[in-house]
Amino acid sequence: MSIRFSHLWRDRRGGAAIEFAFVGPVFIALMLGAVELGRMYYVRQSMEYATEQAARYYSLNPSAATTTITSQLNGFLPGRISSGVTVSYADTLNCNGNSNVKCTTLTVTYPFSYAESFLGFAGKTLTATSQAVRQF
Repeated sequence: MSIRFSHLWRDRRGGAAIEFAFVGPVFIALMLGAVELGRMYYVRQSMEYATEQAARYYSLNPSAATTTITSQLNGFLPGRISSGVTVSYADTLNCNGNSNVKCTTLTVTYPFSYAESFLGFAGKTLTATSQAVRQF
């Protein structure tokens, strides 16, 4: 019986396919991880930019309603992100030692979920904060 299969031990064809079967999944996982890291960075930077622009708008329009500021913020966010964003406002009176100034901190949170969530990866909550100094 060993005489029949002895030619299989000497045959080297298909070695690359077997090596790829071991290395391929690891390489693909690394590539997906890099893409997801880039996507998370993009979402985080977009949130930071939108929060800064909304705080700037709030500083220039101190009597604007928070709903207006939230819609301004959502206007700067890319596509599907704006639907999952939560915006909170925290006022601080006399923040600069001036009674005519009110500082408002805008905090934006977004529950980021990985595209590979089917593998059991938990999502991450991304947060961006900016401050609007409003003079009355």
